[in-house]
Amino acid sequence: MPMYKYYGVFEKDVDGVSVSFPDLQGCLTCGDDMQEALAMAEDVLGGYLLLSEEDNEAIPAPSSPKEINKIPKGASLILIEVNTDDFKGL
Repeated sequence: MPMYKYYGVFEKDVDGVSVSFPDLQGCLTCGDDMQEALAMAEDVLGGYLLLSEEDNEAIPAPSSPKEINKIPKGASLILIEVNTDDFKGL
């Protein structure tokens, strides 16, 4: 049961809420509101990590909040937890 926890940076903009994961290059998503952005963050994180596992790619260790230093003003840092077993077969 591979469990992962990564911090996402949630930024409100005119179109909704964008989400990026500083530790995972290219792991991005968005939502119309915070609730949708949280759900989308779980989906993109789970899918990204599952593909990394299946391709035997190195998965970087998650940073602590203190190590993440590129947080735009007004953005929120939110911990997202996923189990990649939940994404198999989707």
